[in-house]
Amino acid sequence: METDELQPLDTALTALLTQLSPASRKQLAREIARDLRQSQMQRIRAQRNPDGSRYTQRKAQILKVQRGMKFVWRGETRTLKNWQIRKGKNGEVITGYDAERKGVRTFYKNDIQRFLEVKTDRINTRKNSKKTRMFKKLATARYLRLSVSDKEATIFFAPKVATVARVHHFGLKERMRGKNIEVQYPSRRLLGLTAQDIAHIEEQILAHLTR
Repeated sequence: METDELQPLDTALTALLTQLSPASRKQLAREIARDLRQSQMQRIRAQRNPDGSRYTQRKAQILKVQRGMKFVWRGETRTLKNWQIRKGKNGEVITGYDAERKGVRTFYKNDIQRFLEVKTDRINTRKNSKKTRMFKKLATARYLRLSVSDKEATIFFAPKVATVARVHHFGLKERMRGKNIEVQYPSRRLLGLTAQDIAHIEEQILAHLTR
């Protein structure tokens, strides 16, 4: 959590909190951290920044899916499903499921006399569904941790995912794994206080003081 967001709240309530014992302050910090972590997870799952704006969507990925292929090979018409092309010992080969032969078959591309039909589909992977939402793992108690003492309550990401969270939170550049390419990510504020969060924290403190 960024300190500049917490400063006004800290200043206003410090005098009141000094009236509490260390044990009581730690209990209050635990209650605040618990509820705040829950609100952060809910907001990340909703794909929204603390100011209420939506996260910048991922760039759509277009996947090319091979559906079917028909060609003439040695005077025979052959049909393959779910085919793929790869390099063979003596040139490119096409491998796929031959429904008539009921098995996987491989053909050298140079041996094919002519292609009669090639079916492919293009699939847009950017769909607004639970499966395609960003940061699903980050919005869990396993990765979004909390730490409390009699002086503070802290919400933070586990070390395993902290670098990824930092890149997306601040909109930094990151080198793609295995490639000499840097990607500029848009800022998606994973942690932050909403007006509702601040109001709830104030209510928690006042309720604790009047117990």
